[in-house]
Amino acid sequence: MNKGSGRTIKQTRNCNPQERLFWVRVRLDMRTCELNVIEHLAINQGRPPVRQPALVPHRLHLISGHEVQDLRQCLTRGQVPPDLETKLVKLSRGDLAHRSIEQNCRTIISLLQAAHDGAFKAASPDHCERLLRVLAHVRKDDDAIPDYRFDGFMDDQQEMRKATRELDSLLQNFKAWRLRHQVPAMW
Repeated sequence: MNKGSGRTIKQTRNCNPQERLFWVRVRLDMRTCELNVIEHLAINQGRPPVRQPALVPHRLHLISGHEVQDLRQCLTRGQVPPDLETKLVKLSRGDLAHRSIEQNCRTIISLLQAAHDGAFKAASPDHCERLLRVLAHVRKDDDAIPDYRFDGFMDDQQEMRKATRELDSLLQNFKAWRLRHQVPAMW
């Protein structure tokens, strides 16, 4: 009974006739889900499911030869293109993933400049080309996932991870070389 309005509301057991159908449907859906899990386990004979990495297509094809050449020319003059420098500053203020992209880009820039100067000889022309393409990808704003989106640097991070994984020994070799040759000169 509702005391405030003076009206009485007759309470019945099921005020909403659709409510019962909803719960029956939920129970059936839950049962179906349980059966799917049981069937999945029976098919796999109790083995836990194996997670496979998502296959992501290589996105470096989005970078034109002109973009790579322009970046190469700037780096050979000992300069970082202003738009790339602005992006690196922005990434340095971001979360851990963004800072990782920024730090890897700066390492790659140093490696490419040292290789061009002839100081670091372990980088082959193919390695340099691969690293230039990754830098050009990070530099580009309207790549596979435009950088203005909330997840805009996800593709940049994926390309950077691929490159650093593939060229890990080269990058580690460069870091050790830099510690031996360049850092002492800074002090």
